[in-house]
Amino acid sequence: MAASAFEFYAAGSSWLHRLDPRVKLAIVACISILSFFWLSLPLLAIVIIGVHVVLLTSGYPARRLIAAWRAIAPVLILIIIIWPILDRQGRLLFELGPLRIHSEGVLRGFANAARIAAINVVFILWIGVTGPRELVRGFVRLGVPFRWGMSLTIALRFIPTFAATWSTVMDALQARGLVLHGRWYRRVRQLAPVLVAALVSALRASEQLAMTLDARAFGATPHRTVLRDIQMRRSDWLCLGLLLLGTAVALWLTFTAGLGRDLLGIW
Repeated sequence: MAASAFEFYAAGSSWLHRLDPRVKLAIVACISILSFFWLSLPLLAIVIIGVHVVLLTSGYPARRLIAAWRAIAPVLILIIIIWPILDRQGRLLFELGPLRIHSEGVLRGFANAARIAAINVVFILWIGVTGPRELVRGFVRLGVPFRWGMSLTIALRFIPTFAATWSTVMDALQARGLVLHGRWYRRVRQLAPVLVAALVSALRASEQLAMTLDARAFGATPHRTVLRDIQMRRSDWLCLGLLLLGTAVALWLTFTAGLGRDLLGIW
């Protein structure tokens, strides 16, 4: 379960998979910027639903979307619970000693949780349908040095690897008698052997990765050649142009007409 929650990439041949990785990165950036400025629950819901529709119609597995939601659910629940306690705007709904819950604080809690969910889910449009090679080439074609692009890609791909290692070590230690009991801080201390074993496994994996890169002459030449490079097609330029135009119009409406600033409305 831990591994599936962080395993995002799913191979495919849909139009979204064929889209240039730089365009997909631009989609993530534009939607994240809009989600950051918007506070409207309906608009944020439209963004989240729209991303899901695009992914599902492109053949992205629904089980991985569910796993991603399970991974971010604790953070969203924490925001929904804590935000109304700190935000005391609007009509008073509940009072118990120093604890006061106001209507607008509750709505803002849901809105900020929806904003975080939208920004997290939209990243799947990039890393969920883009292979490791395309990710590296996308970074390089944007001007990032190949070593940096490779490092960023390895970091993104190492998350599910470390999650799988943690799950394997946890199962192995529990099979050998490890029992987590007591209060939460005692359970955290009892996880120390799991953390040490997982870090040792990760260090061994990083050493093997380093030897693999050396065996393939990584860094031998300043300009690395590639067999299949990425190229912007007409459809990519068209998608990028429409995306930038739509984002510019949406930002203009946001700052001039208040688009997305109302909690329960679009305008």
